[in-house]
Amino acid sequence: MARAPFQGGNLQHIKIPLSAIVAATENFAKEYEIASGGFGTVYKAKLAQFDKGNLRLTEGKNESELQKECITVAIKRIMVREDKLGEESFYAEIKMLCNCDHPNIVSLLGFCDEGQELILVYELASNRSLEDFLQNHDSLIFSLNWEQRIKICIGIARGLHYLHTERGIVHRDIKSANILLNQNWDAKIADFGLSRSHATDQQANTIQTKRLAGTPYYIDPEYESTGTLRKSSDIYSLGVVLFEIMCGKLAYHHSFINENRKGLPAIARQRFEDGTIKKLVDPVLFKEEYLNQHSLDTFSEVAYNCLDGSQANRPNGKDIIEKLQKALSFQKPRKKKEGTLRIPFDEILLATKKFSMQIGKGGFGEVYRGELTHANEHKTIAAKRRNWKNAKGAKEFAAECMVLSKYKHENVIVLVGYCKEPSEMVIVYEYASKSSLDRHLGSSDLSWTKRLNICIDVARGIDFLQKGIGTLEILIHRDIKSGSILLNDDWKAKISNFGSSLRIPKNQQRDYVIDEVVGTRGYIDPVYQRRTFLTKESDMYSLGVVLLEVLCGRLSIEYDDEGECRSSLLELVNQHFSEKGTLDEIVLECIKEQIVPGSLAVYSRIAFQCLDPERENRPTASQVIEQLTQALEFQVSFLHPYMCIYALKYVITNYE
Repeated sequence: MARAPFQGGNLQHIKIPLSAIVAATENFAKEYEIASGGFGTVYKAKLAQFDKGNLRLTEGKNESELQKECITVAIKRIMVREDKLGEESFYAEIKMLCNCDHPNIVSLLGFCDEGQELILVYELASNRSLEDFLQNHDSLIFSLNWEQRIKICIGIARGLHYLHTERGIVHRDIKSANILLNQNWDAKIADFGLSRSHATDQQANTIQTKRLAGTPYYIDPEYESTGTLRKSSDIYSLGVVLFEIMCGKLAYHHSFINENRKGLPAIARQRFEDGTIKKLVDPVLFKEEYLNQHSLDTFSEVAYNCLDGSQANRPNGKDIIEKLQKALSFQKPRKKKEGTLRIPFDEILLATKKFSMQIGKGGFGEVYRGELTHANEHKTIAAKRRNWKNAKGAKEFAAECMVLSKYKHENVIVLVGYCKEPSEMVIVYEYASKSSLDRHLGSSDLSWTKRLNICIDVARGIDFLQKGIGTLEILIHRDIKSGSILLNDDWKAKISNFGSSLRIPKNQQRDYVIDEVVGTRGYIDPVYQRRTFLTKESDMYSLGVVLLEVLCGRLSIEYDDEGECRSSLLELVNQHFSEKGTLDEIVLECIKEQIVPGSLAVYSRIAFQCLDPERENRPTASQVIEQLTQALEFQVSFLHPYMCIYALKYVITNYE
């Protein structure tokens, strides 16, 4: 008999048809399974793209189009149990996660409750759970260093503090199995099936319950013995996880059970009190070049305090975060020895599995994804390998390495290292999980607000390059285009592809250089193309083209199968604007209804100014930031008037 569908509020926008999930997992085939437990089985599969939980419409699209628009997700199929706990946890999870929005809380993308099926769909944590990492710790070819481990702990503490103070939630099952790790090793708290709502205004408020929940070795002993549940019950569980991360072993590891049958918490407390806590530290950490004792002491002290036998004596989330940040500050980043940017080709070969995971291609060469362990750090990377048919490859290689080693900014891609050998040239970057902007232009997963933030990011990056902050020169990119803008997990934009860039000394009298025309058709400043006079305003023209691409959801120039130009966006824009006086008809259909008129007007005006045929009339990057910020304020304040101040604070903070 089918159960009644979930009635908890208007959640139709995140409801996913069972047919879509069955198709994605090939009817829950074993090969898609990645985890299983007492409440169900988790599958890894691809579903149509989401935007904050909204399943994209796929009608009328062919198979190749759908494949491009799918994202990989985690699908949790709840097991039907006689005690109804699975069903209870399903509804509790939806109720709790629908009200949570925090980078250290796993995102619920959707759910399905058709017939007897109860299914939850989450963002995928590509590095799985902290429990998986600790269980396989000894067999992995890399390990997390001490700095990375502290950052994971800070992430967990921040997520827990948010639950306690902002959402009034006691998790009740904080443990390594419920801490997920994404590709950047950011921690995300998961599994809210046992959670309870709790007052947010009083730290001491308690819940009396006879129905205990939790996991042995992690559960608060006072809660277990008295049934008194407080926020500090989660703090005890957090303390256990902190010690696990320090030890590199799970709380129920056989070595802890054999010693006193009480597991890690009892042993950690005893070791701390005896002054022998160092014996518990993961031996791998002592192989580091630098492991700060003050950092270790500060960390172990806060973890010990979390395990206090009395709920009233345990620290709160804010105090824990501050102490962990202090531990992190003691563990100052090690100065890279000269030459650590140079990566042996064998390491890159291993990281990319012999260049088997291609993710892109450009004039310089092919780009590959990889997992690199170098200089005691493990990172997901993108490796760009030179195609030796490119005669200018050596020059581009040198320019890119020089620029990225010198120009560091949150909106400029990070250089991890490089390899230069007689027969190989490889540049290694941080990995941008969402690839380049050109792949998302026509996609409804990019809302208008996201598009505005991406454009602001790009303008900030250009502003930094043109002001030459901290240098005696300014930099002209020469190939600003949507394909040169990379996007990370949070849609943060980063400018890449600096192989064609040129530097101009700040103190030279002229503000231009005469050089051969370099760039991509459809983005090149026509004045530069005609006269070969290159100025920083040339990059502003290219930015204007990108702004129109983002608005209209299509590339500047589209080609047919034979490589011939099929259509030009600028020609289309000029035609519509001259005939209609507006761009309304060519705005991307899926965002058209989202855009507030004032936001569109400001955005269109600054885009056209960037494209002005007279260079002196083009805006500076700072002016573009100002106008795009105004467009964002129009958008946010119209939709959520009470959010306007938060938008302003975000813009000011990030710009400074």
